[in-house]
Amino acid sequence: MVRKLLKILILILAIISVYTNIFAQSRQVSGEVTDQNGALIAGATVVLRNKKTGLERVTQTDSQGQFRFVGLGEGEYELVVTAKGFRQVVISYQDQPQINVTLEIEPFEKVTTVYSGSRQEELRESLSTKVDVITDRQIRDTGYETVGEVLRELPGVLTRRGSETGTSSGAAGQQIQGIGSRQSLVLLDGFPIINARGIKSGVINLDRQSTARIEQIEVVKGAASALYGSDAIGGVINLITREPKSPLEGSVTISGGNFGRFDPRAEFGLKRKRTSVFLSVERHKQNSFDLTPTLPDTTGAGFHRYDFFGKAKYEFTPNFYVTGFADAKKANSVGISLGEAGYQSDDVDETFQTYGLTANWNVNSRTAVQARGYFARYDEIGSVFVLPNSRFRSGARFPDENLFQRFGRLDASLIHVWGERQIMQIGAEWNTDRYAGFNRLRNASGERADTRVFWAQDKISVTNWITLTLGIRYDNHSIFGSAVSPKIGLNVRATERINLRASWGRGFRAPDLGQLYYRLYNPTNLYQVFGNPNLAPEHSGSWQVGAEYSSTKKTYRFGINFFRNDVRNLIEATNFGFVRTQAQANAIFLRLGLNPSDYNTALNRLLLIYTNSSNIFTQGVELDTDIKLPKNFSFSGAYTYLDARNKQTGAYLQDRSKHQGFVKLAYENPALGFRANLRGTFVSKWQVLVSRGVNVAVTAPGYQLWDVYVAKKLKQAELFGTIDNLFNSRDPNIGKFDSTGQPLPIYRAEAGRMYRVGLRIGFSK
Repeated sequence: MVRKLLKILILILAIISVYTNIFAQSRQVSGEVTDQNGALIAGATVVLRNKKTGLERVTQTDSQGQFRFVGLGEGEYELVVTAKGFRQVVISYQDQPQINVTLEIEPFEKVTTVYSGSRQEELRESLSTKVDVITDRQIRDTGYETVGEVLRELPGVLTRRGSETGTSSGAAGQQIQGIGSRQSLVLLDGFPIINARGIKSGVINLDRQSTARIEQIEVVKGAASALYGSDAIGGVINLITREPKSPLEGSVTISGGNFGRFDPRAEFGLKRKRTSVFLSVERHKQNSFDLTPTLPDTTGAGFHRYDFFGKAKYEFTPNFYVTGFADAKKANSVGISLGEAGYQSDDVDETFQTYGLTANWNVNSRTAVQARGYFARYDEIGSVFVLPNSRFRSGARFPDENLFQRFGRLDASLIHVWGERQIMQIGAEWNTDRYAGFNRLRNASGERADTRVFWAQDKISVTNWITLTLGIRYDNHSIFGSAVSPKIGLNVRATERINLRASWGRGFRAPDLGQLYYRLYNPTNLYQVFGNPNLAPEHSGSWQVGAEYSSTKKTYRFGINFFRNDVRNLIEATNFGFVRTQAQANAIFLRLGLNPSDYNTALNRLLLIYTNSSNIFTQGVELDTDIKLPKNFSFSGAYTYLDARNKQTGAYLQDRSKHQGFVKLAYENPALGFRANLRGTFVSKWQVLVSRGVNVAVTAPGYQLWDVYVAKKLKQAELFGTIDNLFNSRDPNIGKFDSTGQPLPIYRAEAGRMYRVGLRIGFSK
């Protein structure tokens, strides 16, 4: 199948190459981009827009600040030139052989280009899909060390705090417009991040993802399966890594604070004529914390983690270059929990390794080909030791709980500018996903699923102010057969200030290997979880309709987005209560069409089995704004209203808040080298499930969190400090007990007020 798809791609490439060579046109434009001091700007984005049709072609300046477009058709064009930290420039093209562009510094940062909306770089104003962006500068001015923390400041995205301590049960999963972690895809430079999410309730622990290597975070809202496939029915989070900006650069950052936090890191960048290299080394540490001091257990496990990242790019010719990266992490967490034998120490070692290689070939001025390979591995070894005063002897050890995942991908894609109205993309993929592990799967030696894919997208400039995007994806899953995911998007430039967009898409998600073949006997909390090979795939439909208004001078911006997501055959772990007899267990399995002899049920434990439990919907509205205020101040804010319900019962979904908001007041004085901001996050009440033999829904109260960041530049260094949770907001059940004297359940594992101070030392030549 993969070979056939590759042959089709090669044939299409040959046809397009012949076509463009026959009908190539001689008009061209080239130029140079510099700053106000005449310094060349490498990596600036240059967009060539046809004024008649609205078609946009995108390139970036090379290491010498040069750009070039050839094969221009008849008609008038304009150039839109942008670069981070500089004000956008628009220049008319009137057959000038050379256009030199000078960019002015823009202290009020704006996001101008994104990649994830259509798997190609495009102007934010040209998007037909809702995409939110966090830049490296915004990340820096939070003082946050993890992606999970940073994402809490986006509209419609929710990751609850308190999980930064590394407990697997408190992993920082994410919701995008009320759709959960399992239905949202997390990428690193367009490749899927793994950590055995099929076993870990679908969660990619975003508090394992450091911000140090990140250039930009892009969040695609709504069903994105037409471009990104299974697991993207709720949206996509794409972490785009850094590239060096100077011939030689580097930095060292050391920070630390209360709760034993210590986070040193070093970065190095090299950029020559054909070669660029970026390296990052980090260590992260935090002590455990306990919100129920009357009990020996810990609320948050202590952890330490080492991160290594390297990225290299080499240009063989001006039209062919290769990029590769390697990402590795080594983590350990230790906590105390209550198990069947009494209190026990849980020691978990995790190892992550990912490798990616991408080749890009600009066949001619209108055609480009990309081929990629990716391999990732995740290893987890969990050890449990019995503590004193338990039913077993002190120091006794349970068998290790091991978990291993291997994931591989090969893909190829082609993009072609057809005439002056269409940009066409086609691609093919092959993925393989494998799991193995003791006390995790029905077959300890492993399970496997493969997927073969073909996708296509056509971006059509209907007029110079209306763009229509059509897309389709075909997935062939080795277990569940075939599925087709279409999408359609519309962008309307109503005026120079107002942009309108609308999109619709369908999504498909095959049950992961954990949902199909899970076998977990948890000695800690008296429950067992079983997979179900009779599950049906999940399907989704998503609508997004929005608008943005920007001032002429781009000093303020307002955005609004209405959304609706429907998910059919939602897969959840259904709690069937305590199983007292084998006959009771057999009846449950038979009711689900399962063979009882395939399951070794432990009695007197809760029994959870994955089922297609419900059809759900989430709908609401997102508002966001950025405003440049006088005297070096700026304000930004966002608000999301969410209605998330079970279609059959009308009940509101657990772990979803109706109201979520964020505000930020920032001050920056470049002359003094001083920056500061105050940020607030607001979350309304939500329902959680508490296990008391059966699951009982209770309401957790809403909360507010305020954070402060301050930084002062000192020549080549910068001193910074943060206070997270300024007013020490904590769960109201802390220190409270039920009628039996047991602590009440903690809904929000917020450790409390956290301080951090740090020093950055950097150089650039």
